[in-house]
Amino acid sequence: LALKDDGVVLGWGQNWYGETTTPHGLENVKAIAAGDGFSMAIKQDGTAVAWGRNVLGETLVPDGLANVRAISAGACHCLALQENGTIQAWGGYDEGQTALSRGLVDAIAISAGGDHSLALTQNGQVFAWGDGQNGQLEVPEGLGDVVMVAAGGCHSLALKSDGTVKAWGNNIFGQTSVPSGLGRIKAIAAGEDHSLALAEDGTVHAWGRHDKGQIDVPPGLRGVKAISAGAFF
Repeated sequence: LALKDDGVVLGWGQNWYGETTTPHGLENVKAIAAGDGFSMAIKQDGTAVAWGRNVLGETLVPDGLANVRAISAGACHCLALQENGTIQAWGGYDEGQTALSRGLVDAIAISAGGDHSLALTQNGQVFAWGDGQNGQLEVPEGLGDVVMVAAGGCHSLALKSDGTVKAWGNNIFGQTSVPSGLGRIKAIAAGEDHSLALAEDGTVHAWGRHDKGQIDVPPGLRGVKAISAGAFF
């Protein structure tokens, strides 16, 4: 998916469920998110739209959902963060990925993973819920001062205010073994079994699963402003 300056969304690639067929009349979009066979968008008026695969209710945006400031799409579930810090979740629920953690208030960031979800609160605390079979819900004790979270297939990442990265969960491919010497990091992203980090100098670091070239950062790549990780790219 791509969002143009004029608020128009473009999609390309696999379209088995209509996930790249932008709904007719969709305009004034300010943010987008792509899941596994479905797509999401936030409009300038704070409403959310979803289209594509609907096997588990992925595109059934809750009635009355308004004042949305952020969205995140997982394998088969959706998260929406409202201006007042509350989170709405819908779609797949078999692993509890749409059952919000108790005590979760004043959220400022969200991330939907394979079958788990992450949220960051205003005080820098990380909440995790859903599938925890691989330790992806086991937030490190004492973890604080977090400014960004990223949920992968079965692992989780957190970026601290000092520019360091913390990771936990499935590590069969080394996706939670954060390399040393990354420098100060300003953004993170998590794929199915790999992890990405964007350094303040504009370079990208990648680690984890490597069978499809997902961590082969192009030599000499610099001046990067943003990163995003797909399942295997």
